[in-house]
Amino acid sequence: MASAKDTPRQKMIGMMYLVLTALLALNVSKDILDAFIVVNKGLENTNVNFTDRNDALYSLFDLAKSVDPVRVTPNWKLAQDVKKRSEELTGYINKLQKELIAKTEGVDQSVADTIQLGRIDNKDSYDTPTNIMIGNSEDGSAGASRELKNKLNEFKSKLTEYILPQDRTKVKVGINTEDPENSEENENWELYNFYNRPLVASVTILSKLKNDVKNAEATTVDYLLKLVDVGNLKFDTVAAKVIPQSNYVMLGEEYKADVFLAAFNKTKNPEINVGDYNEATKTFTGTPNAINVERGLGKYTAATTREGIVNYSGTVKVVSPDGKEQIFPFKSEYIVAKPALTVAAENMNVVYRGLPNPISVSVPGIPTEKLTVSATNAVLTSKGNGKYEVKPNADGTVNVSVTATLENGEKRNMGSQVLRIKRIPKPNAKFAELIESGSLNKGTITVQRGLIAFYPSFEYDATPKITSFSMSILGGGISEDFTSNNN
Repeated sequence: MASAKDTPRQKMIGMMYLVLTALLALNVSKDILDAFIVVNKGLENTNVNFTDRNDALYSLFDLAKSVDPVRVTPNWKLAQDVKKRSEELTGYINKLQKELIAKTEGVDQSVADTIQLGRIDNKDSYDTPTNIMIGNSEDGSAGASRELKNKLNEFKSKLTEYILPQDRTKVKVGINTEDPENSEENENWELYNFYNRPLVASVTILSKLKNDVKNAEATTVDYLLKLVDVGNLKFDTVAAKVIPQSNYVMLGEEYKADVFLAAFNKTKNPEINVGDYNEATKTFTGTPNAINVERGLGKYTAATTREGIVNYSGTVKVVSPDGKEQIFPFKSEYIVAKPALTVAAENMNVVYRGLPNPISVSVPGIPTEKLTVSATNAVLTSKGNGKYEVKPNADGTVNVSVTATLENGEKRNMGSQVLRIKRIPKPNAKFAELIESGSLNKGTITVQRGLIAFYPSFEYDATPKITSFSMSILGGGISEDFTSNNN
């Protein structure tokens, strides 16, 4: 569980670094300065390699977490903290390097960010680097070297906490800020590394410390991963997978998906069951359905018999090489909706005053139970499954507004629709086949059961009720008027 071994090239760069540091005490020739530039370039390349190697470790950690989140997540979180601390510390060292170059060269920070070490004019200058790193103190406590040392110690201490006590003799966090034992002038760590060091040497030493930080990061993350390693499950195939939060995205929303590498075994299929699985009791409610598995991938299909959100859960059971069964629970959901067709006659959005006007409200991709509907200047009554009745209160308009509750719990305004309020048309009365006036024989009159009221040319399914009427009858030259308070 120790860190990965250095390559021969990395060992050579490290040896050159030690030799050049020792030569500084003897002479600062152009050849030595140029050699520091070569070593620094090598250290920078090594830093890139460390970053790539660490990224690969984090990818393996992400894969392990996706396979067994309950077991892996605690250590995954520790690894993410190591990553964050490493990025902060290497960022601080990068900033320190640029500050040394900028102030020694007398250039802006923006120039120092782009200038190459070999093109620096004052690479042999040591006054400014010493002033920045050591300050006006005799032990470096007033300079940036003391702050750097404290940050390195804090980083090392935190990473050591993540290693179990019984493993700390085998797993070493390779950051050394101890005072040198063989210093002729009894210098501490700060003075030994940064006092009277030319600019090119100070920059190279900081690059070496970045290597140490990256290596400590790799050691710790590799250790944390091995503690929860699911490598005892053998996979022969790795494929890129995309899992979107939703395949249906509304205009103005962001499309979000998890893209990752999935590992599976094409020669040994897992057993996959789908049903109502209880992770607490580790049992199914009822009998689960075993789904078809082809070359390591389960093929799940389900008939849709109702609208709305459908939740399902299940387990994937695999057998490790040592014969142990491992069960991984999962759960998901999908939305069932009818095919949506909207045809709007924009000049006919009307409701009638005094009537319970039926309307339907739906938002494609969102279940009706996730919609909140309100209306102004009207009484709105829900009839279930997206059906409502609108009864206007007064003349004018009715404004119907819809708010949706999205999957993440966010409330989103989906818009509104203005409906014009119209009065019900004047009803007509009919007696037998007569409307307003006409002639009827006595036989036809005697069999009538009363007046009938109706709305002419009104598509709304409504029938008026007669509460009173007046009638005039002319027969035999005699005219009679009748008034009734019922029908």
